[in-house]
Amino acid sequence: MAIRSKIEVRRYSIVKAGLASLLARLCGEKKLIAPVRSDVFGDVEFVPVAAAGDITLDYDNTANPPKEFFFPNYECMFAFEPGDNESVSAGDNALPMVLFGLRSCDVKAIEILDRFYERDFEDNYYLDKRRQSVLISVACAKLHEQCFCTSTGTGPLLESGFDIQLIGINDGYIAEIGSTKGLEFVEEYQRFFSNAASFNPREFLASVENGEPRFDLKNVYKRLKAEKVAESFWEDIAARCQSCGLCLFMCPTCSCFTVTDKALPSGQWRRARQWDGCYFRGFTRMTGGNDPLRNNQEMVRRKYEHKLVQQIEEFGMCGCTGCGRCNLICVGNVNWLENIEKIDRGI
Repeated sequence: MAIRSKIEVRRYSIVKAGLASLLARLCGEKKLIAPVRSDVFGDVEFVPVAAAGDITLDYDNTANPPKEFFFPNYECMFAFEPGDNESVSAGDNALPMVLFGLRSCDVKAIEILDRFYERDFEDNYYLDKRRQSVLISVACAKLHEQCFCTSTGTGPLLESGFDIQLIGINDGYIAEIGSTKGLEFVEEYQRFFSNAASFNPREFLASVENGEPRFDLKNVYKRLKAEKVAESFWEDIAARCQSCGLCLFMCPTCSCFTVTDKALPSGQWRRARQWDGCYFRGFTRMTGGNDPLRNNQEMVRRKYEHKLVQQIEEFGMCGCTGCGRCNLICVGNVNWLENIEKIDRGI
């Protein structure tokens, strides 16, 4: 099964009561991942749900990105037993799942991860899960304080790259179908969908609150590419960055990992991969102690150039999708959005 098999966008409609019934049925038939608000801290997170009543649609964005359901923080790749006749067992098989309630920025982030993990050779640990998944996003009618998808070209309304995109209108939703998987899903649950009401994407985009771009991405790309950013700018960021890696782990497009072998008390060995990141000093250090990044200034600069230059050149997409999670999680008050705005203005 292909990860993305795009089709010409088709439109249906679904009323709110019909969506609630559909989600209730999905809970009993498939592995459903959806946004749920915590009773303790009030954060909204993507979690597996067993009851449709637990799902919330009243949120800016989730605290966690959906990448962990395809690229877990810790993942056993295979286990083996040393000896003359070594036996190897692979990890768990991927199970079909539906991710509901994604924002447009997270759908585009998953598209970047797809391209990363299928580029030079196929990473089946990731791709097997993606092939078994359907993404249902909900377009934002308002850009919140930390959001800037209109600056990165990743929302709030997607033109392509989605399975199913829900757009709120009146007492229901327009359901746009953008892939073969999305179409197969609608055909399977066709009784919940009706012929689409009239819908004008331009009118919807014009109605989005706070939708004005915060910076000119093309200008940011040109300034970074031409190395027109002062060294003092990177020094200031490096002085405040704690190298904790929280922004990397919360970033929906970061994909770095390390691989380790661990001996278990049973005598079995387990090979696993775990999230890693470029803000950890040991990440780029090579055998013999050589490190191409000589200091923290070069470390933080590399992140900006990677997401705002290199990934645009490689994938044709910005490596930042404007979700704003890094700004909310940073303990050093290194505001990613404000820094990009400074690069745009030439400060």
